[in-house]
Amino acid sequence: MHTQYYYFITGLPVITIEDNKIPFTPDEFLLEAEEHLVASDFQLLRWLRLPEKVIELLNVIYNKEDKLHTIDEENLKFYQDYKEHMKERASEPTIPVRKEFKIFPDFLHKIITDLYTEEEMPPYQKTRHKLLEATYEFCSKSSDDFLKHWFNFNRDMQNIIIAINGRAHNIDYVPYLIGEGELVEKLAKSHSLDFGLGKDNELFESIYLIWEQNNILYREKHYDILRWKWIDEFNFFNYFNIERILGYDEQLRMLNRWIKLDPTAGKEVFKNTIDTLSKSFTFPEQFKVKSTSKK
Repeated sequence: MHTQYYYFITGLPVITIEDNKIPFTPDEFLLEAEEHLVASDFQLLRWLRLPEKVIELLNVIYNKEDKLHTIDEENLKFYQDYKEHMKERASEPTIPVRKEFKIFPDFLHKIITDLYTEEEMPPYQKTRHKLLEATYEFCSKSSDDFLKHWFNFNRDMQNIIIAINGRAHNIDYVPYLIGEGELVEKLAKSHSLDFGLGKDNELFESIYLIWEQNNILYREKHYDILRWKWIDEFNFFNYFNIERILGYDEQLRMLNRWIKLDPTAGKEVFKNTIDTLSKSFTFPEQFKVKSTSKK
């Protein structure tokens, strides 16, 4: 049985993706949640945020600026300390992971430690690919329904977007698709306009209708609207449990990104994404695909 968080959830302000301000920052929400959630549920909240934390960490390791993942001084110091600790473990593998860094899963420690055993640092995008692939695989195996299905849904969604954009820009996108199954097989091999998915695949239909709008920010905003609606549908019968809180956190961070992102920055992010796809090892946002499950 899930722990029920009646008091905490009833006190959360209603938010919509069209809001132009947020009731509190994602960091403030995390601090508040820590006071109310049991330890195992709070860890799920950390796993939900893991992809963005991985990117922030990677940007510190490679000294890379990223307008979508700005880092405050406290977190910057934490990531820098973590980086130095992983360097130490690369030189002496018997050194145990320090307690404060055990908020990260074991796979992350291994990948970063291995990074510093290389004679030469791999390209940024190659490391990003490996980290995101491992992160999404880890989260999709969660015993929690929301976490598992949310990451699977995003993998399907992102692979479809990669395929549509890759074909439109005449880029070989197949190496950037991750995972197995019928969806990946069709995206990789079909030459038809709809990748052989047909109207039966509602997710593809929704994404393609959005993509047909020749406006970058419109597309990105409506992809998030699609994600937002997925969360609302998944949590329709979840009222006071951890799934409701996980969905709220994801929507809060989604809203926060749009409030902070101006149009110029949004266009720059999109241009960088296309440049990366055509020139580097991997597309910046790629996710292992499994069949979407609905609760």
